[in-house]
Amino acid sequence: MHRDLRLELYLALLLLGAEPMVLASLATWRDGADDEALVADLANCNEAKVLEMKEWLSTMGGEELEAARERIRQYEQARAALRQAA
Repeated sequence: MHRDLRLELYLALLLLGAEPMVLASLATWRDGADDEALVADLANCNEAKVLEMKEWLSTMGGEELEAARERIRQYEQARAALRQAA
């Protein structure tokens, strides 16, 4: 992927407050790591984040709880679709 696009993706996620692990993976990719390494790193970050979110569900209520549950549902649905396609 073009180096400018890698940099802009990194900067966009930085400004959006992305997790430090995600930013570190993107920085490595931006500097030339291969796509497969990035995919593996991001998959690990995503799995860790969804587990963390599930642990915090019991402390949430109302709209925050529903929003978190919906994000988890969307994640699990997309992950299942990816596994089926493989």
